[in-house]
Amino acid sequence: MDLAPYAAMGCFTSLYARDETYARRVWLLSVVGVGLTVAVAAGASASALGVGVWAPILVVAAVASGARYLSEVVALGAPAGLMFVFAAGVAGYAPRTWPEVGVSAGATAAAAGLCWAAAVVGALAHPRAPERLALARALHAVADHLEDPSGRGVHRAEDAVRSAWRVLHARERGEGTRGLEVLAARAQGAIRGGSVVERARRAAELREVARRVRRRRVVDPLVEEGERVRLSAYADRVRAGARPVRGWSWGRASGAWVVRVAVASVVAGGVAWLWGLGHGYWATVSAASVLQVAGVSATWHRTVQRGVGTVVGAVVAVGVFALVDISSVWVVIALVVACQVGAELVVMTNYAYAIVCVTPLTLTLALSALARPGEGTFDLVVERTAATVLGAVVGLVVCVVVADRGARARLEGALVECERACARVSACGGAGCRHRLVEALGDVEAAVAVAVGEPAVSVPGERVERVRGRARALLDREPEPEPV
Repeated sequence: MDLAPYAAMGCFTSLYARDETYARRVWLLSVVGVGLTVAVAAGASASALGVGVWAPILVVAAVASGARYLSEVVALGAPAGLMFVFAAGVAGYAPRTWPEVGVSAGATAAAAGLCWAAAVVGALAHPRAPERLALARALHAVADHLEDPSGRGVHRAEDAVRSAWRVLHARERGEGTRGLEVLAARAQGAIRGGSVVERARRAAELREVARRVRRRRVVDPLVEEGERVRLSAYADRVRAGARPVRGWSWGRASGAWVVRVAVASVVAGGVAWLWGLGHGYWATVSAASVLQVAGVSATWHRTVQRGVGTVVGAVVAVGVFALVDISSVWVVIALVVACQVGAELVVMTNYAYAIVCVTPLTLTLALSALARPGEGTFDLVVERTAATVLGAVVGLVVCVVVADRGARARLEGALVECERACARVSACGGAGCRHRLVEALGDVEAAVAVAVGEPAVSVPGERVERVRGRARALLDREPEPEPV
């Protein structure tokens, strides 16, 4: 049972790359599995050194900043570098000997390998499943917008369609891909225009197509042959005009955010040690986790969500521990599985919901490591809550103090690229040009979301609105008919 936490750390491999093609998933999950193993080995080595509390703190801080950098370079996606920090913290704050370092890392690697196999074996039976899932989500998002065109539904629909195109373009066109691209073209063309009755009809059709995409190998796009040919030509032009999908990009990483994570992790771990918290890595993990998002405003929301989720999760854990025997191996395994599955199911809905599931998981692993599980449960729950709130607050403060001045440059670059895309649409109006404009407008929205949350960055509001307005007007305009 002393290896159970390290097996759980390896299983976090399955949290990543769920929306990626199998080809990208193979190498991306390999990076994740190796990274989690290295994090456990680094943390366990710091514990085995036995030179004091600062060795684990510094190692966890180094893993946190390195994981943040790696997650941006490879576009890792949620939950970004958080799980690497968790793995290093669990290993760094548990007493280890040098022979146990290799065993702990081996348990992590074995679990990661099992999850890697489970995540890619589907390619043997259904090789287009990731593309179909992304497309079905896009179809549902567009249908939601058509049924309720008010609010931010149009942005969610555009983002979902853009994500579907990205997944489809990650693979060379082959058998089965062209039909999916035709459906993506139909989804993109249905976002704008139409009467109330027409929008309702389109929404119903798109939902039916989404259902068929998920459940059938051969999908009828529910369009006439002429429309099918036109959409196919549109998809060809979109693919020709799309930006190439890159696996690695060193330019994605922001140095300010790496510094923020490193400083916050060291400060949170040091304060937790000064306060005498036995599980100081909880504060370090909390500080690093709230800094996995971009922008001060997003960090503030993540801080509130983590604090509230931890308090509610602690209450749930106390109730669960009162009902079950935590000294039973099978009870521990059942709780770990239930909490991990629960966190995976709700993490995309709201981060606080995921923390409600993660808190009992963390406390279960901590209690199972005690000589007499069950004793001191209340003290451990209080310590977990205090350390988490401490780390989240430290992360927010460091985010405010350490400015990300590069956010203005990234916004300027996104605005320039969007202006160029507008000019290309005005000149040719083709499907590829319009698709590039959708991508450029999405980049502007993401850059603005980061820049407005940085106190040290001045956002050129008039220019942003001017570029947005021009892009929206061009996209809302009926495209010129293209030769088929």
